[in-house]
Amino acid sequence: MARDLLEGDPGSVEFLSQAEDRLAMPLRRLMFDGPEAELQATENAQPAILFHSLALLRRLVTNGIEPAAVAGHSVGEFAGLVAAEGLAPLDALAAVRARGAAMSAAAPSASGMIAVLGLPDGTVEQVCAGSGGLVVVANYNAPGQAVISGSEAGLNAVSPKLQAAGAKRLVRLPVSGAFHSPLMTEAARVFAAAWEKIPLRSLRRPQVFNADAQVHQDSSEVRRLMVGQLTGPVRWTQSIQRLQQLGTDTYIEVGPRRTLTGLVKKILPGAVVHNIEDVPSMTAYLKAAHVG
Repeated sequence: MARDLLEGDPGSVEFLSQAEDRLAMPLRRLMFDGPEAELQATENAQPAILFHSLALLRRLVTNGIEPAAVAGHSVGEFAGLVAAEGLAPLDALAAVRARGAAMSAAAPSASGMIAVLGLPDGTVEQVCAGSGGLVVVANYNAPGQAVISGSEAGLNAVSPKLQAAGAKRLVRLPVSGAFHSPLMTEAARVFAAAWEKIPLRSLRRPQVFNADAQVHQDSSEVRRLMVGQLTGPVRWTQSIQRLQQLGTDTYIEVGPRRTLTGLVKKILPGAVVHNIEDVPSMTAYLKAAHVG
């Protein structure tokens, strides 16, 4: 992870050194050597993913590419805050380190998340509503692709009902808890205390937030939304639709893998979408954009 970003780029190397000092964690070892199970632990995975995204973002900005508007998916909202110039990169990493640790500590062992494929959002909501609060919709990722979150008992109870309603597939996600659900209430409380101490400015670019798929730029509103994000759903479908309403016609996913690129194409089939996840994909994008 991020290995090619650090080869031949003194700026990225210096950023990594600063990040390791700020977080007091061996990011380089985790990203380069693992072990995989340690890297995938929530408290480590979130800072590693954010570092990767911010290193790519830094190089894009250096090449003259800056966003007109911003959105992020879950932890990606912190990278969004950096792109919107409301949060400094090292402060973003510190926030995500605190967030991941709080989520890991608070996650009930008998809980999890399941991707539900092939059902309208309303049907998934109706089935979850019958769980007595044990299961909620956590992610509205794209039409026909939602994620539910809750207790093990609740997930086991609603799964056959979702299948009976016509779900094409139910995919258990490899996560350690019921994220974006009320089961993260304690994590939200712990994170809020740490988040309050991290400097946050009013955003200089419009950012559409997961909580309500609306633009917020006031720092006090943003601070509240980022805490509420832990217990509320990621409204990604609605967020991309809102960006389109704002006049966005080109979408650039910045970060490891290309999951969001695929989701945006499902939400807006005619959109122009680029994925920048490493040096080759960045080089190809910059060449196509005639930059640098």
